[in-house]
Amino acid sequence: MTLVLWSHPYSAYGQKGLVALYELGLPFEPKLVDYADEAVMAAFLAISPFAKMPVLVDPAAGRTILESSIVIEYLDQLAGGGRLIPTDPDTALEARWVDRIIDIYVGGPMNRIVFHRLGRAGPPPEAVMTLDEREIATAWDLLEQRLSDGRTWGAGETFTLADCAAAPILTYARRLVPFGDRPRLKAWHGRLMARPSFRRALEDAAPFGDLMPAPPAVD
Repeated sequence: MTLVLWSHPYSAYGQKGLVALYELGLPFEPKLVDYADEAVMAAFLAISPFAKMPVLVDPAAGRTILESSIVIEYLDQLAGGGRLIPTDPDTALEARWVDRIIDIYVGGPMNRIVFHRLGRAGPPPEAVMTLDEREIATAWDLLEQRLSDGRTWGAGETFTLADCAAAPILTYARRLVPFGDRPRLKAWHGRLMARPSFRRALEDAAPFGDLMPAPPAVD
């Protein structure tokens, strides 16, 4: 039975899961999370109580997997292991570390800034958004330093979980907080933008237009 991925093509975390699926070549059925469709949302909330994307359903195994990083761990196991989660323990640890930095200290504040810019909680709290912008900038500095060993990808010389996370989240977050004078970070993002799996995820999102409340990055 085919895997089912509940998500929205424009969701950064959904794209993270899509990149993994495309990298591994696993067949799946996309299930659109449509907030305007009450029946769809009822079904989605039944498997994702916090309404977070993506959610992976494996009917053959009777498994429902929440949280994008765990989804990718599961997919890597299905594909035989050692692709997106390296077999070398130190490299695997580095991939998970970079993934956590991106998810928590870039993706988290990014989503809060977008929430406020869309006016979903009244007038945007500028002081709060400034703190979130500083958190993203701190993550940029940390990643720039981490890349100073000359690695090609987020955790070394192979494309891993770290890059699945970075491709969409860096793409959208740099529109809020520019990379600035961080050449290694820019170069890594350039490689991510050229990766066929991420280009395919962006093509999936294209029909939905530009939903990011910030202009494209120019730095």
